[in-house]
Amino acid sequence: MNFLTGQKLVAQKEFGKALDIFLNLKDKNDLILFYLGLIYFELNNFNKSIYYYGKFLKKKPNSILALYNLAFVKQSIGELEASKNIYLKLIEIDKNKIRPFYGLFTLDPNFLNDYYFEKILEIQKNYSHTLFEEGIINYLLSKKEKKNKKFYKEIKYLKNSHDLIFKSKKQYNISSQFYYNQIVSKFYNKIKFINNHNNKLNNNKIIPIFIVGMPRSGSTLVDAILSSGSENVNSLGECHVVNISILEQIGPKIYTKDFNLKKFTFEINLKSLNDSVLRRYDQFNFDKTKCNQILIDKSLENFLNIESIIRIFPKAKFLHTFRNPSDSVISIFQSMLAELSWSHSLEDILMYYNNYYKIINYYKNRFPNSIMDIDLEKFTNNSYHMSKEIYEFCGLKWNENVLEFYKRDNLHSKTLSFAQIRNEISKYNTNKYEPYLHLLEKYKTKFNWLNI
Repeated sequence: MNFLTGQKLVAQKEFGKALDIFLNLKDKNDLILFYLGLIYFELNNFNKSIYYYGKFLKKKPNSILALYNLAFVKQSIGELEASKNIYLKLIEIDKNKIRPFYGLFTLDPNFLNDYYFEKILEIQKNYSHTLFEEGIINYLLSKKEKKNKKFYKEIKYLKNSHDLIFKSKKQYNISSQFYYNQIVSKFYNKIKFINNHNNKLNNNKIIPIFIVGMPRSGSTLVDAILSSGSENVNSLGECHVVNISILEQIGPKIYTKDFNLKKFTFEINLKSLNDSVLRRYDQFNFDKTKCNQILIDKSLENFLNIESIIRIFPKAKFLHTFRNPSDSVISIFQSMLAELSWSHSLEDILMYYNNYYKIINYYKNRFPNSIMDIDLEKFTNNSYHMSKEIYEFCGLKWNENVLEFYKRDNLHSKTLSFAQIRNEISKYNTNKYEPYLHLLEKYKTKFNWLNI
């Protein structure tokens, strides 16, 4: 095994295998320390991630990428002041890079004052950028216009930002859109399972809880509350284990030059899926040998995979978080979810949302005892009683302390909601997106679930 093999495994998200390689090589190449920092972050071992990034930065103190990654680790575990100082250091090292400004914005939207926005405009005007960096610039400028209540300009910048970010990984995004629009949306109820012997999978000791739905729907809040009880619950965050494992089987079939959709069968080898999912969960030091092991997987796209999951985890529970659909669509459009191919135009968001509605309702009818709906507005208005219902549905012991999740020292989140979960639950703002609802008017006849 060598360094290049380790890099390939990281790209394939085989972090456990990559970790073994880099730990054996760590004295041979300084860059290995960087990769160990990256891998441990992906596996939610934040202390070791900080340790290895620190060792790497002792050798390369001005490494832009290592500093940026370290700032994000600190941000994820709530060390916001330390994260801010690293972003400010990055600006000192190279004032022409835009990403540290975005980092500061995520920590506190009010931090970017007129002085910093002038700097951002200078960067846009005077220096060359990648498409992705230009997308970040437009995104940040949209926030300036939003702050000044110049909504027309805000939307213009947002559209430019999304277009640039989509083009920055165009081929990947096109392939991803193909999977969602042509494969999953057409075959979710036609999956053929082979090697399907539930009694041989022997996963009855594992009790996984899947939080599913759309982004910006309260999923991080539910995750924080659910992992704050007295029982030992291992929250893996958005690890995408199931989706990756399914694509291992489906990808080689659908991404070929001679692929014929009319002849395609969505076939899943259940034994292979089971082995891949368990192997990937095991990377997080999840002990599958103990009785009644409870884990939380907050990969929201798992609403697509509910039947596959129940086939390998009969005791699986699904918490479906959702909010007012119009609010949700606008919130996603106003966010920078760069890794989601469908989030870069209102049309694509609405199409994905429509498929989501169709699929989640299908599975709610098929598996009514396995899926619980959690309306964000109702939850924030009555979190005491709803949190008890969630715990009861998941078979966990509730106590009042779960609502004080924001006081936890070990609370972490890699999502855009990392700051929100460090405060008490706030009431749902029903008027927040009112200035933007006109953007959806022309779509309300096509999508009858749009409540405008």
